[in-house]
Amino acid sequence: MTGAVLTLDIRNTDDALARLLEAASDLKPALKNIGVELERSTKERIAREESPDGSHFAPLNPLYAKTKKGPGILRGESGDLANIVWQLAGDDTVEVGTNAIYGAIHQFGGVIKARNAAALFFSMGGESFTVDNVTIPARPFLGLSKQDEEEVLAIVADHFQQAAGRALE
Repeated sequence: MTGAVLTLDIRNTDDALARLLEAASDLKPALKNIGVELERSTKERIAREESPDGSHFAPLNPLYAKTKKGPGILRGESGDLANIVWQLAGDDTVEVGTNAIYGAIHQFGGVIKARNAAALFFSMGGESFTVDNVTIPARPFLGLSKQDEEEVLAIVADHFQQAAGRALE
């Protein structure tokens, strides 16, 4: 043959493919990294008072804001809601959230009604109130931002690149 010749040695290809298949069957290392990353980014968003879509949290009721304990929206004195945690939930799932029982009402919003009384009684900003219900606005703090999506994809890509790289060494 005249001209240029390209010869490929694909002996390591089978080993690389086997490593990639092995990496695909054990996603736990990648999921752990995803959990750590999403815990970090969610805590940062809460500190910025920002939803995953980049919008700011609904403001506090001005009367409530006067006497609120704690540093800001969704960050109370106890810090329970902003205590974001992650856990593996099977071989192919990671869950990120809060154990605070009132987390859902803040994530999705809703109406709180009296269950064992005729009305709700509470004080806010030095004033007392008797009402039928209270509406809590949604302040989504859990979810994936665009940056989170990019980080998750990078973690997964890194997981497979490391697997393929080990096979080619």
